[in-house]
Amino acid sequence: MRFRAGELEFNATVAEANQLQSPQTGEPLRSLTIQFRAQKATMHEQALLEARQRQAGGLFSLAENGEPELEWRVCESASTYVGTEPWGINHHVWRIQQVERLACERLLLDVIQLVPYDYREEANEDGVLRLAARAPIAEADLETLSRLTGPLDVTRVGISSLPRRMTLGYVWGERADGLAVVVRCEDATEPRITLEGAPGEQADIDDLIRLLHSSGVLADADLDRLRRRHHARRRVADVDAWRL
Repeated sequence: MRFRAGELEFNATVAEANQLQSPQTGEPLRSLTIQFRAQKATMHEQALLEARQRQAGGLFSLAENGEPELEWRVCESASTYVGTEPWGINHHVWRIQQVERLACERLLLDVIQLVPYDYREEANEDGVLRLAARAPIAEADLETLSRLTGPLDVTRVGISSLPRRMTLGYVWGERADGLAVVVRCEDATEPRITLEGAPGEQADIDDLIRLLHSSGVLADADLDRLRRRHHARRRVADVDAWRL
């Protein structure tokens, strides 16, 4: 296979190949262990530099016509000098993984449709997906958003057509061109106690409110006042003031 990393182009042999399922799209992703030789010291130094710089992507495998085919990132790299100077050769071994470039065109939150102008998502080592998005929102949709409770179906149009059951958090505010919202969604999973954290208490509070409402302690008007107070506390001065 032929690869390009910046100005460096080289032929490599594949020593090992594996495939896994992307936790974000469900599509197959390849991982390879490749080997190549740097016969000149300048190529060796360039390969060391590119291995460090391509850890987030930017390494491309090339088609027969020389055009980029797939993008990869360098997960691990090592080199060994074989032979005696000045006739030896540097042998490089890279473990690389196929890169997914995700672009969310629209975000569907139950009945609400958002068109993000800022979007990020990631999956942790357990495959739990988290996303954050910033988007303009109509006043009527913001009112509907404030009424959503519990896990809901979230579809990331442009990434996957399959909805995911996710929990929702949000803040909102005004921009020069109208209302905007920042949402954070996370896969709904069973509760776990770990060193990193524990389930929050919001679900218990929501259950208590529903119980009081069903028992007649809280009237419909009381629930609406609670919702509006909770919604008002989610208003922020500048929805664009922080990185997602």
